[in-house]
Amino acid sequence: MGKKIVKDGWVYDYDISVDCRKKYDCELTDVRYVLGEQLDMNKQNVLICIGINPSMAMPKFLDPTLRRVQDYANRKGKYGAWYMVNVYPQRATDPNDMDKEPNMEIHRNNLIAIKNLLSEIKEADVWCAWGNIIGKRKYLHDLLFGNAERGIDGIISLFSGNYHFKAYDATTKGYPKHPLMMGEKAELRSLNEVGLKELSDRIANKVKK
Repeated sequence: MGKKIVKDGWVYDYDISVDCRKKYDCELTDVRYVLGEQLDMNKQNVLICIGINPSMAMPKFLDPTLRRVQDYANRKGKYGAWYMVNVYPQRATDPNDMDKEPNMEIHRNNLIAIKNLLSEIKEADVWCAWGNIIGKRKYLHDLLFGNAERGIDGIISLFSGNYHFKAYDATTKGYPKHPLMMGEKAELRSLNEVGLKELSDRIANKVKK
């Protein structure tokens, strides 16, 4: 199982079952479940971004993707916190380095970590941001949406109807664009507004009512 650190306004949930090294008072490991920043706990609404897999970002040392998420949350001024979760929790700066087949132990741990996070959040904008990278591995769709035939629970099923799913825009392949594709002053919009009705319908069919 993972280890969760809440320190100096940062939330960092990662795996301690793998070899790790100390860096900047945090442990940089091969598996990360949740990384986020608490901005103003008097505000109930938060921003949750769903990516494909984590890179090397840690508290106070964000990669370009996480800086874009942080900048958006700060610019809007309405969020009490922002959090980054991923379809698959294996760190890989290059998506081509992701496991060829999924490690179901870390997937189950990822589900637990996200479920625990959501249990503390009543209202959120959920930024769908996995981009075309979801096509890198066949199993990523299953981990996101579930596959009853293969006995795989999906991340989307952890969310409820109280969350608002949004995206910046759609790729030509019909996926929500990655945060790095987003302009500095751009806004998140509903999935239907950015031409992702099929995704919106699929999510609505999966989330808890």
